[in-house]
Amino acid sequence: MAITITKLVHSCLLVESPAGRTLIDPGTFTWNDDRLDLDLFEGIDRVLVTHEHADHVSVDLVKAVVERSPEAVVETIPAVQALLAAAGVAAVVEGTPRFTAPHEDLAWGPGPPNTGYHVDGALSHAGDSHTFSETMPVLAVALAAPWGALTQAVAPIRRVRPSVVVPIHDWFLTEPGRDFWYGLAKRALEPEEIAVSPIADFTTATFDA
Repeated sequence: MAITITKLVHSCLLVESPAGRTLIDPGTFTWNDDRLDLDLFEGIDRVLVTHEHADHVSVDLVKAVVERSPEAVVETIPAVQALLAAAGVAAVVEGTPRFTAPHEDLAWGPGPPNTGYHVDGALSHAGDSHTFSETMPVLAVALAAPWGALTQAVAPIRRVRPSVVVPIHDWFLTEPGRDFWYGLAKRALEPEEIAVSPIADFTTATFDA
């Protein structure tokens, strides 16, 4: 099955497949980007949020999506469900298949609850985690993060062996920085037949999964 992924800044992905249109981790960096066209959010079937950090969930952006796609189901974890409920947005805590993916520790202490999602049997999105043990053929994962390192990121990827890695969580990298960092990831993973396929912000790529 082919899936199409549009990267909408940082960890926000719009995933389109024969099963529908799924928006993952619509955070503040996406909401605040002048390039964002809200027409993209017409006909969204579901919104998935991995955890409560603002770079992964903007209440304003979720509300904008639901206004344009009133049939969309918002799926998340209890902490985010409560956050959205306070803003008048209904969310559920079940539906799309999930996998264990705890948030990595932060410099100042433990991270919040985080979940990974398996989307349409094709894509897995790990949120802010390098601690997971399963994936679909396409894996969206942070290769650069203030809570992690490239060596930490590569280790679980080698274990679960996706066909393709789509880097996320990179708003803070310059374009030359992304090229350099993802070049290192390719050097580590592509000899093991794991492709690293960066998608530039507001561009689209299609993968067979």
